[in-house]
Amino acid sequence: MLLKIISFLLLILYSIPIYAGILINEIACATSGDDWVELFYQSDNNEMIEISHLYITMYYGTNSHLSTEPIHIYSYDRPETPFDDRFIVVHLSKALGNDDETDLTGDTNQNGYIDLYCNNNSLWNTDCVVAIDTDDDPSNDGIIDFVAYSNRDGTPNSTINSYIDHAISFGHWPTYSGNNQECMVDIGSNGLTSSDSIARINSTDNNNMKDFEITKFQTPGRENILSSSYPVNKRLIKVKKKRITFIPHHPIHGTGDIKIFVYNICNIRLRIFSSLGMLLFESPLHKDVYPGEFILNWNQRGLKKKACTGLYLGYIKATSRSLRESNTEKVFIILSNHK
Repeated sequence: MLLKIISFLLLILYSIPIYAGILINEIACATSGDDWVELFYQSDNNEMIEISHLYITMYYGTNSHLSTEPIHIYSYDRPETPFDDRFIVVHLSKALGNDDETDLTGDTNQNGYIDLYCNNNSLWNTDCVVAIDTDDDPSNDGIIDFVAYSNRDGTPNSTINSYIDHAISFGHWPTYSGNNQECMVDIGSNGLTSSDSIARINSTDNNNMKDFEITKFQTPGRENILSSSYPVNKRLIKVKKKRITFIPHHPIHGTGDIKIFVYNICNIRLRIFSSLGMLLFESPLHKDVYPGEFILNWNQRGLKKKACTGLYLGYIKATSRSLRESNTEKVFIILSNHK
C-alpha cells in the first residue's frame, strides 16, 4: 500500500513538467456529431512525447484515454512524414467505427494529419471546459492544459463552474470575482457556428482567455488561421497563385494542384478551357466548402482524351446562397508533357 501511495505522489509531482509544452491549439465544439480538439507541442528543442494514456476531456460523463497503442507528438515537423508531426486531432464523439492513427499506422485516411478517436462526451456550445489531463478527474492536479469558454448568458453552469475552480486552484486558469463567465473565452450569445473554432493566437501560454480568439477558419492538423488577420467581407475565394505550371510526374510541379483560400462557406467548381475556348474539364461541385485553404486538382484529362502540352485557362466559380454572392477566379495553366 505504501509503495502505491509513493508511486501516486511521484506521478503527481512529475507529470506536469514532463508534459509541459503540450497545448490545446484549436477547439471545434459546434459540429454535427464530430467535435474535435487539436493538440500542439511547443518546445525550443527537438523533442517527442508519448501521449496515448492522456485524456482530452470536458470531465463531464465517462471518458477514455487517447489510445491503446503508442502515439507520439513532436515539437518539430519531421521531413520523413507527409503530415505535420506537431499536431494531433482528437475526435471526442465519433469513436465507433474509426481506428486511431498511431505510430504504427501513420495517416491512414490520408487527410494530412493524425486522427485519434475517443468515445467521450461531446463538447457543449454554451458553457464548457476542455482539458489535457492525466485522467478525467479535475481535482487531483493532473491538468496539463486547460481552456474555459462560454456564451456569457449570465447564468453560469454550476458543474462547469466547479471544474474551473479546480483549474484555478492549481494555477491553470485565472481567478475571478463575480460571474465566472467573464473570465472564459467568449463564443457569442448563440455559440459557435459549425465552421467556427476556438483558436490559440500563438504558442505562448498565459493560461487565460486572451490566449484564444474565435476564428471562422478551421485548420485541423495545421497552423491556425485567425479571423483577425482577414477583414470581414463578402468575398468568397481567392486563388493563391494565378499561373500554374503542370508537369506530370515532376517532383515539384507534378500534382496540378490549384490552391485557393476560401473566405466564406460556399460551393466551388473548376472548369478548364483550351486556349481556343473549348471546355475540356469540369470538376464535381464541391458543396459547402469551409473557410480556409482548399485545393482543386486537374487530372490532366479532358472530357474525351488526355490534354496535350499547351496553355489552358481555368475558371473557378464560387457561389453562396446565404450571402447571395458569386465569385469567379481565373488561372493560367501551363501544361508540359515533356519529361
